[in-house]
Amino acid sequence: MRTASIEDVYGLLQNIIDAQENIICIFKDAELILSNKAFNTFFTVHSLEQYNQEFGPFVNNFVPHSSYFHSEKVKEGEEWLDAIVQIEEKDRIVSMLNANYEPRAFSLGVDSSIPHYSVLSLSDISQNLIKRIMIENNVSIDEKSGAYNKEYFMHTSDSFHDAAVFNEKSIGITMIEIDEDEENGFLAKLVSCIKSKIRQDDMLVKYSENILLLAYLVDNKENALQLSKKLGSISNEESCRGLNFKMSVTLVQENEKIGRTVTRTKASLAELAEKEIRLF
Repeated sequence: MRTASIEDVYGLLQNIIDAQENIICIFKDAELILSNKAFNTFFTVHSLEQYNQEFGPFVNNFVPHSSYFHSEKVKEGEEWLDAIVQIEEKDRIVSMLNANYEPRAFSLGVDSSIPHYSVLSLSDISQNLIKRIMIENNVSIDEKSGAYNKEYFMHTSDSFHDAAVFNEKSIGITMIEIDEDEENGFLAKLVSCIKSKIRQDDMLVKYSENILLLAYLVDNKENALQLSKKLGSISNEESCRGLNFKMSVTLVQENEKIGRTVTRTKASLAELAEKEIRLF
């Protein structure tokens, strides 16, 4: 049996890191010596050689921001890889710009167990970070209605889509419109009634002054319609009696952004009569 050569081992290592979704970088004495496909995709380069020709030190990719780690937080005479391991794991976050100059947030994992070598793994946490920031600043909930606000929903829609793909489900969208002439407390009462009927992971959003939007994971259109009919029946219950509204129901189509689905649903809603439910 032929003994594996250095080239064989290198090729195997390259195949392993190329299979990772995270950006992987391997450094020797702070010099970048190996990267993976996710790295090349993010920086739109074909190879590490091209990256080294077009970019400076890797730490310079980190956007200077008071909330994240970057080069200005490294003490004089200290290597940035040594500096970042001194930070608590939950705070090892950097921001980098992709090829479209869009900021993305990454959580850093560092393994320096082998002398002179460091393996850096960058996991994109942009959506989760937005969630955390908005929750910490109390901007995720509309105070008057008790539903999520529209901005929070749109910021986190990619995460909702990822959950649907992971669970092999579709995303159902039910839009609920009330009469603009209803009293001020009507919407809050309706939100309370709906919350008593939906699951914890379903997302009820105040889309506008008189429109609620419910996003949820579902197997098919028929199940989405059944859920919406269940919501429609709350106007017959004593605690919610007198709540009149109309609803439109659909699924997010393949390769369709949730924002586009919402636009379609709202257009359908405009054509409905009160208490009518449309599936399209």
